[in-house]
Amino acid sequence: MLREVTLDAVFGQHDAPWLSAFDGHDGLDGLDGLKRVAEQAGWWWPYERVAVVTERPVELHLDDLGRLHRAEGPALAFADGFALHAWHGMPVPAGFGAAMTALTPERIRAEPNAELRRAMLEHFGPERYLAESGAEPLHSDETGVLWRVELAGDEPLTMVEVVNSTPEPDGTRRTYFLRVPPWTERARQGVAWTFGVAEDDYHPERET
Repeated sequence: MLREVTLDAVFGQHDAPWLSAFDGHDGLDGLDGLKRVAEQAGWWWPYERVAVVTERPVELHLDDLGRLHRAEGPALAFADGFALHAWHGMPVPAGFGAAMTALTPERIRAEPNAELRRAMLEHFGPERYLAESGAEPLHSDETGVLWRVELAGDEPLTMVEVVNSTPEPDGTRRTYFLRVPPWTERARQGVAWTFGVAEDDYHPERET
């Protein structure tokens, strides 16, 4: 029900970017009403005899993909005190973003909410989590090393550690961690999956 109501909304100030593209165009007077509302209001719902109009927020913070996001403080706040905390578009408790700077593998494992735990893991870094959580290798072959860490109430973190075949200018070779499906049992199987082929069909003639 809430999703349907949201789809019916006119976005008010959030329509300003596309409305501004029509400034100065003759014959588009029908957009004047939308422009005036965008200058003064947030989301609104026009009906036949009544309109529901919301105030513009006093704070609005987005990430580079346009999703509500803020590390410290609310991502969306209104003058009446209503606020929403969000992390890359996902609603989170107050203080969640600020706590990300002090994450540890133990804190990540202790988080009961799987979605919040995934956000923590993404911010902490899967490779770092493997290194600091006491993970043990599951399998290794000429393609790399397969690692897996169990996560309570969620699919395990499964990654293949591979070494770049092309050396850096200083002669060293960079190590990468590739996340693979939790059903992966062998390193070669995981590397093949990242190329979209079956393990038996993965026979690179040259690696770069």
